[in-house]
Amino acid sequence: MDTTSVLPDASRQRAPMNVSGRDWATFAVLLGLGTIYATSVPGLHFTWLMLVGVGWLLFGVTWLIVLGVVLVRQGRLVALRRNWTFWAVPPLVVALVGSLVYVGAPVRMRFELSRSSLDHFAKTVSEGTPPGKRNWIGLYPVEYLEGSRRAFGFMIEDTGFFGSYGFAWSPNGEPDIDAPGYYRHFDGQWYIWIDD
Repeated sequence: MDTTSVLPDASRQRAPMNVSGRDWATFAVLLGLGTIYATSVPGLHFTWLMLVGVGWLLFGVTWLIVLGVVLVRQGRLVALRRNWTFWAVPPLVVALVGSLVYVGAPVRMRFELSRSSLDHFAKTVSEGTPPGKRNWIGLYPVEYLEGSRRAFGFMIEDTGFFGSYGFAWSPNGEPDIDAPGYYRHFDGQWYIWIDD
């Protein structure tokens, strides 16, 4: 009696899909860090935000397609359990980064990391040292700097789309700087300077 006809054809069986979750999680984390950087200044780093946005779009579409393929194949539960980082980490990164951006944490974090440099520069200007030309103040690349002993402000390089954004310092209320724009209080003696 021939029993080979009863055995399943090995060439026809599909192996469970193997999706490397570590690569997807790494790419999601890198896009998340890029998003945090792009949103860490008033007015956003517009060019960075566009690049990261395209990256998120391509990543999201590809991730959904691969997830859909995994869900319709045989052995999907085994593949999903084995590669949990593929399907679980990217949505968690999106939720975390979205929440941080929504509450303004990237702007606040970069400001606080630069706070000692900002306050030191404000102190030297208030003591009579002219602002002079600066390339950086803290973690901010300076595009334009204007001010006097009473108040000063600087625009951050590559921010905004139609206007420029930066910070202004004034110990006596809203800054009185001989430059266009308006101000929104940010923290202590610091204001966000918006030039449309």
